[in-house]
Amino acid sequence: MGPPLASTLRIAIVGAGMGGLATALSLAKQGFQHIAIYETASDLGFVGAGIQIAPNLSRILRALGYGVWERVKKDAVEMKAVSIRGVCPGI
Repeated sequence: MGPPLASTLRIAIVGAGMGGLATALSLAKQGFQHIAIYETASDLGFVGAGIQIAPNLSRILRALGYGVWERVKKDAVEMKAVSIRGVCPGI
């Protein structure tokens, strides 16, 4: 039998956004060793938009380890109220 898949498979992840980085961390936790992340942006940083993290996602971020949840929580602001408006009547 050959070497385990996790040690030989080469994985390419396109995009260094939250999904791509979380995927890379999750694969690394599973033992995959050859993970490459490709991103077209020359600089990764804030774009001025906020994100809402639901309870399920907060559990996933904690499970990823590597201090991900602690880092996100450090910069988080708790939402006090929300107003949702539809552009179409009846929505």
